[in-house]
Amino acid sequence: MTKVMVAIAPGSEEIEAVTIIDVLRRADITVDVVSVCPTASLEICASRGVKLLADVHLNQIDASAYDMLVLPGGVPGSEVFRDSVHLIEILKNRSNTQWLAAICAAPALVLASHDLLGEAQVTCHPGFQKDLPKQLLSTQRVVVDKTHQLITSQGPGTALEFSLALVAQLKGQDCANAVAAPMVLA
Repeated sequence: MTKVMVAIAPGSEEIEAVTIIDVLRRADITVDVVSVCPTASLEICASRGVKLLADVHLNQIDASAYDMLVLPGGVPGSEVFRDSVHLIEILKNRSNTQWLAAICAAPALVLASHDLLGEAQVTCHPGFQKDLPKQLLSTQRVVVDKTHQLITSQGPGTALEFSLALVAQLKGQDCANAVAAPMVLA
């Protein structure tokens, strides 16, 4: 069974969060929506006022049970992730078999802020690209760095491509194509 943690926090970008969750579930991947809310609430108010309900709080998970850890972007959601000592500990201690994925502001505000990029090629929202090391920056919409087990993307407009890249990595390109076909992508 393939299992993924998708973190959410107050101010997370709802298009990104919901798209990731939806596409992964269409691929029959088990998804735990994990609240990183500092008050331990499972319900969060996303960046545009949409309320999202997590399955579980970060304090209640076994991070080693996941094949992939995913961080939607958005501000202040990415700042909440960045400031969560527990989440950063999980990200720093992920196993060498776990993938990490981040979109929008999260690669810069969370991963770069805590030196979690290594030498991986990455991208993020254009407004935050100045915060990434120039030698690592790619302007591609989605970057899959297999060597460093890291997938990054630019923002709400790339969320579907990003999510399908996650599926392709976890279950293969044929599965990603099968998930994409009925969505009538351009």
